[in-house]
Amino acid sequence: MTQDLKNVPDPWLDNLLDKVAQAPVPEVPADLMARVMADAQRMLPPPGGVITAPPLWRQVIGALGGWGSVGGLVAAGVTGLAIGLGAVDATGMDALWSLGVFDGYDGQTGLSAFGWDYEEG
Repeated sequence: MTQDLKNVPDPWLDNLLDKVAQAPVPEVPADLMARVMADAQRMLPPPGGVITAPPLWRQVIGALGGWGSVGGLVAAGVTGLAIGLGAVDATGMDALWSLGVFDGYDGQTGLSAFGWDYEEG
């Protein structure tokens, strides 16, 4: 037989919540309240004025999810560009790799391609 725990009274919890409800609430300092109200006034549009829309670039960044999302999109774009330029070698276009930087890696396979065969062990 199971008992529904939602309906079981808990006197310890009831006493604790009663003590919390009876605790005095401190007054908010006047300087804090003045700063909060000044900040709220600054956010309001001017009287009789029209609310101006933010610039288009801010709207686009907000629609994408903010600067964190834009950073992720830039990182993904650069990675895709690097992978795409790396695939140019397979198509026979040698114009980008004509400097010979990667010539030493073409003939090596396995672990020796990474220089791991030079480690002691």
